[in-house]
Amino acid sequence: MSWDIDLIDDRGHVEGEWNYTHNTSRMIYDALETVGYRFDEPTWYSHLNGKSGPEGAAYLDVIIRHLEAEPAKYEAMNPENGWGSYDTLVPVLRSMRAAVPEWPCSWEASG
Repeated sequence: MSWDIDLIDDRGHVEGEWNYTHNTSRMIYDALETVGYRFDEPTWYSHLNGKSGPEGAAYLDVIIRHLEAEPAKYEAMNPENGWGSYDTLVPVLRSMRAAVPEWPCSWEASG
């Protein structure tokens, strides 16, 4: 299983599409819980769903900063089955954060 996240501008143009395994979600939840984030949505990515581009980028930035602050901690959470890893997750999240254009857009997430 995996999550799918798209960044769509106000004209319907896809600014970016990402798909990644759920196997590394534990790292994301841990990073968010470290800053006291409480989940009012069922998944970390459902919280991203519907946010504006900049709001989502700020949310992703929180995750990325905490993952990058303790790489050894999160590398130890790499899934045993080999599907996904810290070393491949962080670049995906960085790519998502960097894709936000100057014009209006929003995030669409599912999984």
